[in-house]
Amino acid sequence: MAQWLEQWPWLEWKADRGRFLLACLLMLGASGLPWLADPLQGGCSPWQTPLVPAWSVAAPSTIGAALTSVGAGSFMAALLCLSCTLKPVARQDLWRYRLAGSACLLPLCLFLLHFIAVDTQQGDLLAYHKLEALLILRHLGYNLPRDWLPVTAPFALDKTALHWRAVLLVDQLRPGALLPLIGLSLWFPHQQPGPRRPDGKVRSRTGSRGRVWRPLWVTVVLGVGLLPALVAPLWSLLATYQAGLAIASGEYQQALERLETIRWLAPGAVDSVTYEEQLGQSFFGLEAYSQREAISFAAALSLLQQRAYLRAYQLLFPQWLAHTQRQQDPPEPWLTAALSEALEGLVEAAWPAGALSEDTLERNHRLSMARAWLRRLAQVNPDSLYAHYLLGRADYELRNYQDCLAEMGRASTLSADNDLRSSAYTYIGLAEIALGHSVQGREALLLALALDPDYHNNTAREALSGLH
Repeated sequence: MAQWLEQWPWLEWKADRGRFLLACLLMLGASGLPWLADPLQGGCSPWQTPLVPAWSVAAPSTIGAALTSVGAGSFMAALLCLSCTLKPVARQDLWRYRLAGSACLLPLCLFLLHFIAVDTQQGDLLAYHKLEALLILRHLGYNLPRDWLPVTAPFALDKTALHWRAVLLVDQLRPGALLPLIGLSLWFPHQQPGPRRPDGKVRSRTGSRGRVWRPLWVTVVLGVGLLPALVAPLWSLLATYQAGLAIASGEYQQALERLETIRWLAPGAVDSVTYEEQLGQSFFGLEAYSQREAISFAAALSLLQQRAYLRAYQLLFPQWLAHTQRQQDPPEPWLTAALSEALEGLVEAAWPAGALSEDTLERNHRLSMARAWLRRLAQVNPDSLYAHYLLGRADYELRNYQDCLAEMGRASTLSADNDLRSSAYTYIGLAEIALGHSVQGREALLLALALDPDYHNNTAREALSGLH
């Protein structure tokens, strides 16, 4: 042991191995910190965030799913980095360090590829939750910090466009996704001196060129192992793009062939908004009226893009109703999300511009209209935070305080975001005070302030100070 320690200079350990060990710790931290945050539910555990493509046989909430998650990928990368760090190597064997550095970046690349190109159903759900969060922010009565890439027009968030998916993913990334980039930078020193001769002089690197074959087998093994994980989603993304070009040029049969390729390569992309829209457009072009549901869905998406919410609702609601009547399982997520978006557009159109308008009769009439659409939205999507929060707001303005308490209580349980929960508890407190329950109302307002440490919720503070 003493001889081994003498051959391993401690100065070199402090200069290089310490930095490499820090990269290992960063990857361990990445396996415990969230990489992605749902706009309504908050940070997602990395051990529940999928890393491999959606055609994996691992079922959700199982050991197999945990072993193919972001947390498992980061943990394995940390172990690989640690094994490369603890084993002393010569300067000419720096390829091992480069391999460890690449292992830091690999989980991040697979994670981004998964959510942008493979699991489009998860991307659709993330986009719908983002739409609800942006619409709720309109009604808070105060401003919150903006995203990295702010979306000023919520209904302009096109779930079928690749660049919007990238914008959404950047906005929802969390510190866990940045740690691999920092760890990667630590594995690449600025100076790479050549091996030294016994007399201390730097020797030429020409003699080390023969060692290039050493990392070759590692590259081949990793490439073959990752080939299905990388080629299938990229080819699926290309097939989606080609299907769009075929539809635009009128080659509908070719578009159907591309969609069949997507079904085989990436089953996670099937039943997504993009897939169903292209399927409906292809059937419409071929006059395949037996597929009337897909055609109606594609037409409804076109109406949503034109802000024709009532007509889109009239097309989508009969389909949703038929699904609920003929089968016990809930309708497909793409149908529920599109119908919910149409209903949310109708609610925003009916909601009064100012809650404290002087024309009380007109305000109450518009609130009643919005409330009717919100009831339908809660029927279509019982887990819609937007529906329950706006129902609570409408009930409070219409002085239905008991209904306000029920809806805001439901909203506070649906969301894990402290800003939204703070606003929900604010109106719970105001409704309790209006019913004459001052103690319960004050407790709810204090809880709203505890959830707002950055002093954004002025409504609760004004109510506690007696200015509301």
